[in-house]
Amino acid sequence: MISFYALPPKRLQAVAAIPEELEVRSWRPEGGLPPRGPKQLQNVLWWLLCKASLFSRPGFAETTLWTRGRMVQRLIVTPGWWRFPFMAADDLQIGEVWTASEYRGQGLAQAAVGEAQRLVAGQTQWLWYVTDSRNKPSIRLAQSCGFTFVGTGVRTAPFGLRIFGRFRLIERAISAAGSSPTGSRPTGPRPGRSPAG
Repeated sequence: MISFYALPPKRLQAVAAIPEELEVRSWRPEGGLPPRGPKQLQNVLWWLLCKASLFSRPGFAETTLWTRGRMVQRLIVTPGWWRFPFMAADDLQIGEVWTASEYRGQGLAQAAVGEAQRLVAGQTQWLWYVTDSRNKPSIRLAQSCGFTFVGTGVRTAPFGLRIFGRFRLIERAISAAGSSPTGSRPTGPRPGRSPAG
C-alpha cells in the first residue's frame, strides 16, 4: 500500500534550518549535465527524461547536503509524468529522500525538505510526497514537514515489472478540515486529477 501526502502552496515554507557546517548543492537539468558525484549516472537518466520532454513541465531539481566532500543527504523534486497520473500538470513532488546512516535522526531530511519547499515556493499548485505505508520514518518526515495525508493507493507492476508501474491514488481520505486536500474540501482546487488517478 502506498500513502499519498500533499502540501498546498500557502504552506510552502522552510521547516528546519540546515546546519552551518553543511554545504547545500542544487542541480537542475537546465544548467547542463549533472556534476560528478554518487548519483551522477542516475541524474544523467533524469537529464535525458527532461530533454525528451517526458515531464509535464520544467521543474526537476536535485538538492544535496555535503560535509568534508561527502554527500550525506539527497532528495529530488520532480514534475508530473506518466508514472504519477494523480499529479496535475503544475504539481511537483519530493522523492528519493536519502540520508547517510550515521547522520539519521539529526533532522537533515527535514532540513532538506524545507530547502526544497523554499526552492519551489510560488512554482507549484501542490507539492506531493509519496511513500510506502509501512515506512514509518518516511511518514513521520512528511507529517513533520507539514504535509497533509491525502489517501492511499497502489504501485502497479505490469508483467511483474515495477519499473514500468504507476502510482495510483485509489482512496482519498475524508477530512472536515477546510485546508485538507481531499474530496471533502469545500473550496479551492483539489490536488491531482481524479480519485482513481
